[in-house]
Amino acid sequence: MLISCPHCGPRGVEEFQFRHFVPTPSADPVAALFIRKNTPELSHEYWQHIHGCRAWLTLTRNPSTAEVLAVALLGAPP
Repeated sequence: MLISCPHCGPRGVEEFQFRHFVPTPSADPVAALFIRKNTPELSHEYWQHIHGCRAWLTLTRNPSTAEVLAVALLGAPP
């Protein structure tokens, strides 16, 4: 799986570390953090480029196929 870092370009997944799933917005903060719906088609995740620029990224990917659909710097406007 390749992840295209906004600073370093396309890199192998071994340079990155999965950190956490992005919480789903909810009026109840407990539900947003602990009661998530995982789907095999779409996942929003936090990753860090630990063997590169160390940037935090948000990835949108298909966990079934390992296809990365979108990559953005954490905190960047959508």
